[in-house]
Amino acid sequence: MTQQDAVTRGTIETVLAALDLEAGSDAVLARAVQLAGAHAACLVVLHVIEADPVPSTAAHLNVAESELRARLERQALAAIETRLAGGDRPQRTDVLVAFGSPHACIAQVACERHADVVVIGPGKNGTLRDKLLGSTADRVIRTSAAPVLVVRKPSASPYRHLAVAVDGSPQSADAAIEARRLAPDAAMQLVQAVDVPLPFQQAMLRAGMSRADMVRYRAALVDKAREELSAFQREMPGAETARVRVLDGDPGPALVRFSEGPRVDLLAMGSHGRGAVAQALLGSVARRVLAEAACDVLVVTSRQ
Repeated sequence: MTQQDAVTRGTIETVLAALDLEAGSDAVLARAVQLAGAHAACLVVLHVIEADPVPSTAAHLNVAESELRARLERQALAAIETRLAGGDRPQRTDVLVAFGSPHACIAQVACERHADVVVIGPGKNGTLRDKLLGSTADRVIRTSAAPVLVVRKPSASPYRHLAVAVDGSPQSADAAIEARRLAPDAAMQLVQAVDVPLPFQQAMLRAGMSRADMVRYRAALVDKAREELSAFQREMPGAETARVRVLDGDPGPALVRFSEGPRVDLLAMGSHGRGAVAQALLGSVARRVLAEAACDVLVVTSRQ
């Protein structure tokens, strides 16, 4: 599929909102409702109940496992319906409750329902397993074929200021395409971070490079980044009017600082596809941004 094909393939048709029914769920649902309404899309609301504790909990309560599952499902459905009742519920809305591993169930439903985007909260790395493997959002990003929108701000207003993190990879183009589909009316910026790591600077100084030479070297990197951003802008359909900006510093922290500004409410970025072993960790830049960004983050993962 060419970039032009991807841009013109239509609007969002199915929005999948994954709710944990804890703090932050209202913001996730509000954003999903807004997107479904803006695109006249079907809204699928999913809550996943961890299956592992159910048998032992049923035994502790002295009830049948099937009865406990039915009770938990009724409670979850009621909680979701209560939240939906407080807003402009899309005409096409499906509510689902599943039992299993949250990230696996979310990825499965996203595939079965052909979701165009998965909307989820950032989650918490509360347990040792979460700290090692990442939050549910991290794991959904690694396993879902659909782009994942991580909601960090409690706002349901349409996105007005969109930024795409560009790093020269095909994933950057994918992120720009999907972000433009999601927020077709938002003003776009293309940003790229330029960093000269301190150990490299020290090594170059020891090798005889002067500080003036180092300044010129960094200026050359900035010029190269601007050229790459301009080339990306020319080649990317829908980015003709986008502004370009070079950020200073390591990409992760630089993007986090940038997200704190008033001119961005959605930051889109790509993440490389990974093999089964390497999937234990999300890329360091993406993980840093997901954990600390001040705005919503759209992550598009290539499976190639």
